[in-house]
Amino acid sequence: MHKILKLTAAGLILGTPVFSGGWEANRLDTSMMYNDGGYAEVSTSSISYDLYATNQSSVKHKMAKDQTRTTLSFKNQYGNFDVGLTRYMSGAIQMDGQAGALMGTNLVPSADVTATSLALLGRYRINDNISAFAGLNRYEVETSTVQTVYGLYQVSGDEIVPVVGAAYENKEIALRVEAVLQVETDMALTARSGVRNAGVAATTAVPAGSKLVVPQTMTLNFQSGIAEDTLLFGSIHKADWKTAQISVLANGPIVAVNSNFSNKTAYSLGIGRKINDQLSLIGSYSTEDGGGSTSADPFTLTDGYQTIGLAARYTKDNMTFTAGYSYSKVGDVTVTVAPMSAAYKDNEVTGIGAKIGFSF
Repeated sequence: MHKILKLTAAGLILGTPVFSGGWEANRLDTSMMYNDGGYAEVSTSSISYDLYATNQSSVKHKMAKDQTRTTLSFKNQYGNFDVGLTRYMSGAIQMDGQAGALMGTNLVPSADVTATSLALLGRYRINDNISAFAGLNRYEVETSTVQTVYGLYQVSGDEIVPVVGAAYENKEIALRVEAVLQVETDMALTARSGVRNAGVAATTAVPAGSKLVVPQTMTLNFQSGIAEDTLLFGSIHKADWKTAQISVLANGPIVAVNSNFSNKTAYSLGIGRKINDQLSLIGSYSTEDGGGSTSADPFTLTDGYQTIGLAARYTKDNMTFTAGYSYSKVGDVTVTVAPMSAAYKDNEVTGIGAKIGFSF
């Protein structure tokens, strides 16, 4: 039973939805901290967004850009202490609403906004069953752009967010229950704005006060053996997005930009099955409720989602290789800011990913 313990990380990453509430892209993954000794891994995923909307002029357009995300993680053990470092894409707003024929007629923004995180974690093994960890997660928004019908905006900033957690384990039955808390933190943004369609040189500094709020999140991860060579795993992830908005202040004739995210809770459940000493198979289901079938937030693309994920894991000596596929059916939503509208219907998202890990 103990050998199947490491399946959880692959199931949660490759079977997890490829987007979530607010601007969240990937979550902080702490599973590496539970490997004995040293461990390093790299994972990458390619995401295809078939998210189309029809605007008030009956023009249909793909509103979300495809993405590639990569995560690097490393940890080592020093007696009862584990120290880990991970870098991942924590947030993204990749939209294409102002492109081509839609220019000047669509309320959906075009955006190229990404947030990367570098998290340093320390875990203390209190005994064979109980451990606690804490760390610092540095969020960074490199110079990113948002273009709306009102103007062109550039933002950048960084902030350090504390993370704490605790876990209970019983390795005899591959049981682990882990709780992770990240507190809400304001990130001051350096912002510039200019007339819509203007180049970078035409933007001017926005008065101080623009910000991005990193939401408070609470995550419960769990796993347990339920039969010989079979593992049940899942998670509950709650993010307080209602108080974690993005705000870029007005600058002269250029109006302010404000998001209107709502609180979200995501659930996932999966099963891992060991076929032989080298091969294991993983299946998972994930879901998150949306904010309703109507919205006045131009950054809204869906009304929740349901995702099915499938993955296979191959083990050879101290190396593991995992590959997976996910399919998400997203909820229909109509976004309206009179006199403009965008109706999203019958959309989907697919993703493929791979991970390679080494124990030492």
